Amino acid sequence: MGSLAKNIAIMPYEGYIQIVKIENGKTVNLGNFKFDNLNEVESFKEDVNIFYTPNTNYNGKRGVDNLKNLRSLYIDFDIHSRKLTIDDINYIIVETWLLADKGKIPRPTKAIVTGRGVHIYWELEPSSYGALATWQELEDYLYNNLKHLGADKKATDAARLMRLEGTINPNTNTTCYMYVFEEKNIYSMYELRDQYLDWRNRHNKNSVIKKNNSNIINFFNSYSLHIARAEDILTLVNIRNGQVVGYRNFILHCYAYWKGIYVRNYEELKELVIELNNKFNIPLKENEVNAILKCIPKAINKFLEYEQGIRSGQVKRVSRNMRDKGGYWYKNETLIDRLDITIAEQKQLKTIIGTRIKYDRNNIRRTPRNENGLTIRKQKKIDLIEKIKSLSKNGLKQIEIAKELNINKATVSKYLKL
Repeated sequence: MGSLAKNIAIMPYEGYIQIVKIENGKTVNLGNFKFDNLNEVESFKEDVNIFYTPNTNYNGKRGVDNLKNLRSLYIDFDIHSRKLTIDDINYIIVETWLLADKGKIPRPTKAIVTGRGVHIYWELEPSSYGALATWQELEDYLYNNLKHLGADKKATDAARLMRLEGTINPNTNTTCYMYVFEEKNIYSMYELRDQYLDWRNRHNKNSVIKKNNSNIINFFNSYSLHIARAEDILTLVNIRNGQVVGYRNFILHCYAYWKGIYVRNYEELKELVIELNNKFNIPLKENEVNAILKCIPKAINKFLEYEQGIRSGQVKRVSRNMRDKGGYWYKNETLIDRLDITIAEQKQLKTIIGTRIKYDRNNIRRTPRNENGLTIRKQKKIDLIEKIKSLSKNGLKQIEIAKELNINKATVSKYLKL
């Protein structure tokens, strides 16, 4: 079985893993552990209903927004209507391995048999929260390739709690145990992205690749766009100090959908939406919030079917008309119009911006500026004027200044008048 420290943290990472116990339907936090304290986790072995977070968080508060290091991809095969037999579990493991042999998915690192089902893991080189879009896209790719074996879509978010190896599942009164595929299979998410998501060759209306000296420096695809837009909605509410009467339903609708691409736990998503609603100076009523949330899971499923269908070749990419895509797709012009987002507000947003702001940002990107906000040409001009005036104060005549600075006398005369 191996030590817990070796199997939970094959590589050093930052942040905390959280250990919880579920009792009478309630989640009790048993502690948050850094890498050098993982030996303490051994004490939870042989305890009942113990779960942990494969990915680490900043301060012990579990949630997608609080992720520190992404360390594992995982798929949960847990058929809630019945207990999987050992033959069922062996079949899942063998079929997963065969898919890896065919090059459909990477070879797993390990599996944990939970008594009622099995979790399969792909260990990763630790990556920061900034890689969440790539993590989620890879996770959904694995789910799409393994759903025919009973993969659980609800267990595909990065803040998921999973049963801890060596602890007891009271539903079956059995101990969770580990099956190691290949302990050395530690993957780079970016190599997985290139190999399985065809990342470098994907070009569509919602993928924006900016290049500088042939190196890709920025990339927005449908996954990363949803993260950025959810952040934009929060920024907009903060800019307006919660005064959003007339826009509340649409704001919560957009936020719930964009956030739900990453938060697959409905109750956790509901908490985040309620938290945003409470920032409004006049919040919506609970039944109004619930009505908004009701249609979100179905829309997210359509988004996943469309996105993963394209990657698997099952779905043909639609034309530039976003209405044909799965899920909700709003153009910037629509969002700006429906939320009455001003030019001043757009300047503080990442993606919900109009043509004017895009043009201004492209100009800035094409014309680098220094810490004073000046272009190279403007800074050189200012420096030259200062040199001319300094030499003039030291008693040099205009023709002498021109010769000293290797410029013509007319330029000296012009700049001395400024």
